[in-house]
Amino acid sequence: MKKIRFLMGLLLILAVIFVVSEAQAQTETPWVLRLTRNFGYGSGSDIQGNMTLSLTGDLSSIVKVVYFMDDQPMAELTQEPFKQPFTTDDYQPGVHKMRAEVSTADGNVTPVGPIVYNFLSAGESGEKTTSLLFTVIGISVAAMGVSWFISSRQKGGTVATGGMHGLAVCKQCGKTFARSFFGMNMVVGKFERCPHCGKWQITRRASPMEIDWANEQTRPEEPVEIVEKPKKDDLDESRFVDM
Repeated sequence: MKKIRFLMGLLLILAVIFVVSEAQAQTETPWVLRLTRNFGYGSGSDIQGNMTLSLTGDLSSIVKVVYFMDDQPMAELTQEPFKQPFTTDDYQPGVHKMRAEVSTADGNVTPVGPIVYNFLSAGESGEKTTSLLFTVIGISVAAMGVSWFISSRQKGGTVATGGMHGLAVCKQCGKTFARSFFGMNMVVGKFERCPHCGKWQITRRASPMEIDWANEQTRPEEPVEIVEKPKKDDLDESRFVDM
């Protein structure tokens, strides 16, 4: 009985996959409807601000494009590049469906889309932006704290031997230290603390030549043993020492 249920469930899943693939194949077109954010908020399907609808693909055979917002015509374009800018604030907040009808020189009209997005109000996008900003700041502060803790636990030797993210040369004390995984990424480098002198700075991966030069400059000099030569009087007196 369990085997029969398992086989029936498997057949049902295969049937659903077949139907979905057939539906997708029927809606395939030479063009794809795209939405581009010019200015404003965008996260997943949530958007707010200035946007642009456009088509990707071969546009040479197109003579007319009609864009629709919730099945209502919003623009009719007859010249390339067939781009339609709009502002989400001109529509009610909520879920909206956008599509296009493409007319070609041979008289065919092809539907393209739809794409669905959730339009936010200016207040909602401001709240989401603020929340995202605080999240990024919190992560950055936490990364700096972890980087400081790791660097403070490192030994204060002058020569670093290696690191998973390479070595950096401190701009203040000139000593090398391993770059931390938790250092805050500042695009041009990682914002980290030197474990030797404690200076916070933006570091980059040092080249082998820079590492060798820094290690040579900061390597402690080995003590030189001074051998004192025996004095002449000591040599003279040594003749009378009973061996």
